[in-house]
Amino acid sequence: MFWKKDDPNGLNQPIPPGWDITELGLLGQGGMSRVFRVRDEALGREVALKVLKPDLLKDDDAVVTFIDEAAITAQLDHPNVPPVYALSADKKRSTCFTMKVLEGFTFQQMLEKRKNDGVEGLFAALEVMIRVCDAVSFAHTKGIIHCDLKPGNVMVGDHGQIYVVDWGLARRKEKLPKEGEDDHRAVGTPAYMAPEQARGNNHLIDERTDVFLLGGMLYRVLVGKPPYVAATAEDTLELARKVAMPAPEVVAAPGRPMPPRLATICRKALAPEKEHRYQTVSELRKELEEFIHGTARLPEQVFQPGDVVVKEGEPGDCAYIILDGHCQVTRMVAGKKQNLRLLGPGEMFGEAAVLTNNPRLATVTALMETRVAVVQRSFLQDEMERTSLISLAIRAVASSFLDLNGQTAALLQDQVVSKAWESILREVALMGRAEADGARSIAWGPTLSRVAQETGLDPEVISKRVLRQQGVRIDDLQDRLVVSPLRR
Repeated sequence: MFWKKDDPNGLNQPIPPGWDITELGLLGQGGMSRVFRVRDEALGREVALKVLKPDLLKDDDAVVTFIDEAAITAQLDHPNVPPVYALSADKKRSTCFTMKVLEGFTFQQMLEKRKNDGVEGLFAALEVMIRVCDAVSFAHTKGIIHCDLKPGNVMVGDHGQIYVVDWGLARRKEKLPKEGEDDHRAVGTPAYMAPEQARGNNHLIDERTDVFLLGGMLYRVLVGKPPYVAATAEDTLELARKVAMPAPEVVAAPGRPMPPRLATICRKALAPEKEHRYQTVSELRKELEEFIHGTARLPEQVFQPGDVVVKEGEPGDCAYIILDGHCQVTRMVAGKKQNLRLLGPGEMFGEAAVLTNNPRLATVTALMETRVAVVQRSFLQDEMERTSLISLAIRAVASSFLDLNGQTAALLQDQVVSKAWESILREVALMGRAEADGARSIAWGPTLSRVAQETGLDPEVISKRVLRQQGVRIDDLQDRLVVSPLRR
């Protein structure tokens, strides 16, 4: 029985014997097959029917590839791989199989739709990537390598379901050719191909080939386009052979989120040499998940008693979390060192300078052997990029803290300078020499040196404050400070 012979988009192949199905419309098609929505009348449910195109029924390689796709997909019993229900492989009638109908849109369509969603769109895409990694990692445990991973081969359901589809180019690891048996055909999607694929070195394909393809998907998420883009398929393939792609942070569109750590993960996955990539998809998945949840292990550093961890006034490119030990926080106020507080395990310091790009506010010194976790600026930036509103709030609090801290320091400094002037004024009143015009004077050089030593202030700071006072002048020739009575 044939359906709709005159409809080019209709199901015009014979129904396999014993199948009671009703066509409901074309869902999509590719180079080898078409997919229809049909109703399985026996079970009363809608399923997807994938059929090999009629002109390929006599192509033995096409039939074998199609049947193998059905068999491979059916063997992958995983939440992120659509289940296969039934297969018919009859070259004289129809070669087709039924599977779960996937409602929703492709990951490619999702990326296009959310390209202006900033950080929120980025993290939504990363959640999809995690699920894709789960499916691919599971396939690897079954000895199956997808070989055609790309955003167009991932379906995103309306209710959050994620499915890796189109296993037509998947390779069974046990059936990969030996070097001398390789036909050197480049099979896959050139825009995402691993170099071993693009060069036709099929005997070199392994799990790390899929790692590269996943890196290409991450590149698309970050940059907005595939790793390789050229005018023709052959030119694109040539770029893939040479691994000629710009670094993601170089070509990302202005304003597009590009967390440095994600760019590093992407570059490692896309390493030309397999030994330099993540060695398993699980490793890549772990890095992505740690980025999403902010649980990456931080590098550690040990300081000995007396070591200065951060120094007041210096620029700050990292913060620290004390894991073991204690530190003393000090700050110079009016030329004197003041102890501010003690820090112990679990406490963080140095983040204000990193977040606001201001110098360090204080000096932190290890009191005993102290082990700290080092929080690099890039890590803090990654964490801040998770939610722009929280980022804004944290930066505002840090800036307000710095402003208040600066005002407090300035007030303390002013108090010390005022006390210096009061000391000088007392000396003028009690020990000064009376002048003819009613003014009083004292030797300036010795007085300035004594007061500077007592207060710890810079002599120039004291001099500037003294000269701001009404009726006060310094006679440089006689090196005397003269204070005249105020006229009313």
